[in-house]
Amino acid sequence: MYQLEQDHPCVIRLIRRNYLLQPAPKNLPYRLDHPESLDPSDGQSQAILQILQNTTNGFFIECGGYDGEFLSNTLYMERSLGWTGLLIEADKKAFNQLKYRNRKAYTSPVCLSTKPYPMRVVYNATVGSLSSILEVSNSTSKTGHGAVNNNIDANNDKIYEVQCFPLYSILLAVGRTDIDYFGLDVEGSEYKILRTVPWHKVYIKTMTVEWNHTPEGEPAITRLMEDNKFIKFGLISMPYSREVVYVRDFLDEYRKDKD
Repeated sequence: MYQLEQDHPCVIRLIRRNYLLQPAPKNLPYRLDHPESLDPSDGQSQAILQILQNTTNGFFIECGGYDGEFLSNTLYMERSLGWTGLLIEADKKAFNQLKYRNRKAYTSPVCLSTKPYPMRVVYNATVGSLSSILEVSNSTSKTGHGAVNNNIDANNDKIYEVQCFPLYSILLAVGRTDIDYFGLDVEGSEYKILRTVPWHKVYIKTMTVEWNHTPEGEPAITRLMEDNKFIKFGLISMPYSREVVYVRDFLDEYRKDKD
């Protein structure tokens, strides 16, 4: 067995062919449970838009996207300000609901890899929006595919294998490495996922990262992001959210020009 690099053409083709759904047409109405709620986020949307001065037609990544509506950090951006982007959700039930919403963004039923190559994991979907990775599967092949793990109960529809790809691989498949906002909320794997990103190859302006379930803790995430030219802007502490906000240190480029 060998692991394919994040930017390997086979990985990019596999994502585009099997794991990436196109945005719904703009003239197709949304299917929302609560269309009257313009911003269902827990504060993230307004915080990011204040930093970005209510920019229009931006590009986001939201992982996990859950059902595309409940606590969505990006629905307001999309509906009211013309944004598009990428919604990533590994929970099968939630992803089926997400597809139904007619979001004007790419959608992908995968998880983000905690390694710099594709992998498969055992996924626990028994707790809805708190679903998380249980363990790494040992059934990975050259492209990340493999037979079902023998330890999984075939009758348990809440615990199953999920394909994971590095964030950078998915961005290359979408054709975007310049991102206005990246929301990362995956119930514990945030630090490991962020370590896989080749930050010198992507440009992300703003981020929110859930930290309270990560074994490494918020200080470790912040050190990692500061090492990669981000500034800790503040913390969001709301009923459903414990997240840290990061902003790209654009002055770093200015300092380089001056040197």
